[in-house]
Amino acid sequence: MASRVLGALAVAATATLASLALATPASAHTPVSSAECVKDKAVLKVKLTQYAGGDNNTVLIKDGDKVLADEKFGQNWGEKVGNKLEPRTFEADGTVAHTFTIKVKASDGAQYNWEKTHTTPACVKPTEPTEPTKPTTPSSSTKPVEPTSSAPEAPSSSAAPSTTEAAPAPGGSTPEPPLAATGASPLWLVLSGLGLVGAGAGTLLFLRRRTA
Repeated sequence: MASRVLGALAVAATATLASLALATPASAHTPVSSAECVKDKAVLKVKLTQYAGGDNNTVLIKDGDKVLADEKFGQNWGEKVGNKLEPRTFEADGTVAHTFTIKVKASDGAQYNWEKTHTTPACVKPTEPTEPTKPTTPSSSTKPVEPTSSAPEAPSSSAAPSTTEAAPAPGGSTPEPPLAATGASPLWLVLSGLGLVGAGAGTLLFLRRRTA
């Protein structure tokens, strides 16, 4: 009788240990997360494995006040690539700093809840706009050069106007210039000439008589 009791206890203990061994991997609750700069982006990666099944676990992921994920999941949570489970990836603007928060509530006990915070600096510096070149203002001590007005020179009053030559008379002969007016009457000129001729003739007659 005692041997039968001991045998039953041994079988029960073995079954209990086997059930615990099978349940342990499913209740390991393994969260994995990271955040870093990748080129010009802030990248957050999250993977949750070995939680209790039943789609009663929840995960809440935020970037500051922005909700990135608010979902229920079963045993695992991540990104399936073929038959392999990869972390879920979130990309954010790399020109500013980020604070990522992860909250996981397990359906099989509050002791398996998990929270994590990741911060990333600005991965790239924003391009600053270039200021336009300011025009240089002339110094107050420098006086502007006043333009000199170049007025056309007036012709000199002493310059005689160009005289127009008289056109030649018909026949090719150039007409003689008229006698200058002296104010004397032409009659006196004639009488003076006759007087000179008479005086010359008288002188000739006197000389002839004397020589004879």
